[in-house]
Amino acid sequence: QKQPLAEIDYVSVASAETLDELDRVNPPALVSLAVKIGKTRLIDNVVLG
Repeated sequence: QKQPLAEIDYVSVASAETLDELDRVNPPALVSLAVKIGKTRLIDNVVLG
């Protein structure tokens, strides 16, 4: 059985102003994620709106 190329550690959507977690995307929102590829963990974020 093949192993997946990437493994999602977490995905988060939060208010870009308060950093409070959001149930739905309301701009300006901060989307953060961490993905593991092999032994490397990649972390990124982007502001929407």
